[in-house]
Amino acid sequence: MDAVQGLATDASMTPSAARAGYPDLLKRGVVVAALIVIGLFAPTVIRNTYYLGLMGDAVVLGIAAVSIGFLAHQCGLMMFGAAAFTGGATYLYAIALTRFGWNVMAAAAFTLLASTLLSALIGALIVRARPLPFAMLTLALAQMLRSVVMITDFRPVTGGDDGLALSFAGAFFGLPQAQLSRPDGFWPVAWLALCGVMLLAWAVGRSRAGRVLRAIRANEERMRFSGFNTYAPRVLAFSLAGFIAAVSGLLTGLHTAFASPELLDFTTGGNALVSTLVGGVGMVSGPVLGALLFVIAQDQFGANGNLELLTGLGVVLVIVAFPEGAMGFIRNSVARFGGRGAQAQRGGDHAAR
Repeated sequence: MDAVQGLATDASMTPSAARAGYPDLLKRGVVVAALIVIGLFAPTVIRNTYYLGLMGDAVVLGIAAVSIGFLAHQCGLMMFGAAAFTGGATYLYAIALTRFGWNVMAAAAFTLLASTLLSALIGALIVRARPLPFAMLTLALAQMLRSVVMITDFRPVTGGDDGLALSFAGAFFGLPQAQLSRPDGFWPVAWLALCGVMLLAWAVGRSRAGRVLRAIRANEERMRFSGFNTYAPRVLAFSLAGFIAAVSGLLTGLHTAFASPELLDFTTGGNALVSTLVGGVGMVSGPVLGALLFVIAQDQFGANGNLELLTGLGVVLVIVAFPEGAMGFIRNSVARFGGRGAQAQRGGDHAAR
């Protein structure tokens, strides 16, 4: 209901009211730009290559989680089979290099374009499904692709059980393969990609298209009776989610130089799904925080020798304690203390008068 009313408010907003928000938006833009630049210098702070590698893994996982969180928040649809889009993109990149013989830039462009078009086609077929059938359809798609790449007849193309080892000549935006394989060389590419997809998801969410999507999620029947097309926006949102997931898959191929069937397994997509649930979907940064917490926890739990047990317990505890995710808890806490501070300030002003 709030989303539907928001559309009416947006339509009635005057140009002067819109211009009044420009200074605040400019300040936020400066802060975001500063954070992006500061993030690029992470390798100078984190000198240990192991921990920098963990950060890089968290970024790649975070991008995949952003795609899941974006679709869940805007459309109310959860992808159980995100591995179909991340792992599928890695395989498209690998095939473009090994079978087509393209250079790395052409292969990367082909991967993102083909993944987005395939996502649009798949979305056109499944976005009308209810949330649970939709989730299971994406999971079935991931498992189907995993079976396809392991078929013996396709082994010359997909590498079968052994996967595909990748190598390329030239450079990806000036970075050769040897540098991309190192955590410090890979970090700037991964960081800028993460910032780019987060800004894209945020901008779409703040736009009229995002408000339409949330209104459809809240009351699709009312939106349809109001004259809105409720099908095309969902397909576009799914295509964007597929594009973001493809960025994660492409980064995996660039960094690891390997495509394997495990990338299409439920466990791979499940990691991104768990990260989304842990971080929360209410804010774009939620899935990224969840991915960081997940990667750190996996590292610590693995050292104790009880990875699966501790991971399961940790996920249950976080979801029960923080229903809106870790970022939702942080946001609510800041709002609560901020509200108390404002009330105290008003009380002091009243006493002074």
